[in-house]
Amino acid sequence: MRSVVFGGSWQVPSDVPLGVLGRTNQSFPPIWISLAAPQTAPEEGWRDRLVSAAIEANTVIDISKGPVLWGGAMRGTEAKLMTLGGAEIERATDEKHARDLVEAHLIETLSAIGREHLDFYFFQMRRALEEFQINGALAALELAKQEGHVRFVGLCCDGPSLAVLGSWQFHDAFDVLLVPRNHYDAEAYETLAPMANERRVGIVTSKPLNWGYGMPFVKLPTQWKLRNLTPSLYGMSLAQAVIADLSREGTVLVGVRTPEEIEQAVRAHGLSLPDGLSAMIETYREAWDSDAEWELLMRDNDPIVRKAAERRIRER
Repeated sequence: MRSVVFGGSWQVPSDVPLGVLGRTNQSFPPIWISLAAPQTAPEEGWRDRLVSAAIEANTVIDISKGPVLWGGAMRGTEAKLMTLGGAEIERATDEKHARDLVEAHLIETLSAIGREHLDFYFFQMRRALEEFQINGALAALELAKQEGHVRFVGLCCDGPSLAVLGSWQFHDAFDVLLVPRNHYDAEAYETLAPMANERRVGIVTSKPLNWGYGMPFVKLPTQWKLRNLTPSLYGMSLAQAVIADLSREGTVLVGVRTPEEIEQAVRAHGLSLPDGLSAMIETYREAWDSDAEWELLMRDNDPIVRKAAERRIRER
């Protein structure tokens, strides 16, 4: 497989087939990336390096976690950008209020990145909404699409899947679905994928490494590299193997905090999977479900891990 390298960052391999994504009727790379700030004190210039690597990866970039943060470095570029929005309509009191809230968020986002349009705007649904709230939001997005400020409108499942399904079945206005899916929990995907396929709506899955508690599963004290395999043989980590497995069936959105994570995520698609991956993941699942493992994590040096462990033990 031949990969194209620019400035030390990886692009999607040139010979990887790109399938048409639902109603967009266009092809997009199989791995999308979601930018996030470092969890520890960053080095000077970290933002520009991260954004530069993201742009050079030549894929869709999610700027939802900080459009103002990324905006300055995104100005003047032709990167394909997406954002999540619409959660604010939960407090809308009527249809006009909902429409105004979505329009305000879109204007704020476009102003932050210095652009006239976004490639994808995902309507973020966290719970069942009032009909007037949904109607107002969709009216705003339809107008934005007509005026060229949004190319494609998506639905983001960010709450109970049955609540999202209940609202979605009465509103056929979306080109793409964004839904969590990983090897620990695929309930939302399994609930919503049938309707997406029936309506020819493209599917992008998210949180491939996040099994809950705000912590990627690779934080657990389990071997990072594939067990009993040398990195030089397969050239991948367990995280890459997981992403590679999920991306064989569709587009995957991966959270990244460093240029290195961008490289690893984008390179994952198309890698040959090792034998025994399912058994390896099952071993990991057993560790994740073990109270003893979480009690050990209460003493971890990483404060993020300790915080996640405290929440897990509190909620068990």
